[in-house]
Amino acid sequence: MLPAVRIQLNLLATLSTEVRGDSRARLVDLAAQWAQFGGWLNAAAGHPRVAGRWYSAALEWGTEAGNSDMIATVLSMRGHLAWQHRRPGPLIGLSAAALRQPASPGVRALAAQQEARGHALIGAASTAIGLLDQAMDLATQATEAPDREPPWIYFHSLDYLKMQRGLTYRLLGDNALAVEHLRTGLHGLPPYAKGAAWTVPYRIDLAATLAELGDVSAAREAYERVQAIAETTGTEHLARRVESAVRSLSAGNLRTYTT
Repeated sequence: MLPAVRIQLNLLATLSTEVRGDSRARLVDLAAQWAQFGGWLNAAAGHPRVAGRWYSAALEWGTEAGNSDMIATVLSMRGHLAWQHRRPGPLIGLSAAALRQPASPGVRALAAQQEARGHALIGAASTAIGLLDQAMDLATQATEAPDREPPWIYFHSLDYLKMQRGLTYRLLGDNALAVEHLRTGLHGLPPYAKGAAWTVPYRIDLAATLAELGDVSAAREAYERVQAIAETTGTEHLARRVESAVRSLSAGNLRTYTT
């Protein structure tokens, strides 16, 4: 999808320098949504610098358009880049900034659960759990007023939040609760999402946690499921990691390969 999205982004970037008048607000609002999407795609593909550039553009355009949902989303997604590199400082700071925005409950729920993972990274368990509870309250509000939510968080659900909670419990060292929430969340996903590439990191964490608990058979089964998804979706870098993990399990080595 990246080449097609790049064409759209380049066109919108050009138009954003030329369009003025009454139609400009609509144009930059649309450009912000495409830039946020382009940033997310590049982050998922392992191109953080490109992702960061498009997130910066999305923040600028979203601010000009006065779109608080987009502003909060981009702050949160920049925090996600920090999560990918396990940098708790910007992860916590950017997520907290997103949570402070006058955005929709669903957008703020995503920020709250992400900030929770940042605090889990530094061992602040009570703060992390409190943020998870806040995220659940916000997510429940989002389900009660779905028309208030922006279209780009279509993937968010209570089951998705359970998966995020599982990641946080894993970081806090509670592997039993981590497995429970990761399994419940993954099981509750709609059929079209179960084989999506974005589920792979959660499945890797589930497999690694099962391995740490000593359930080698379940861990191998989970890794093999990840391997099938990675090969189907073309996420080769994840497929290679999973192959190494499966070989380690087969050799009786319970090394873990987390996201």
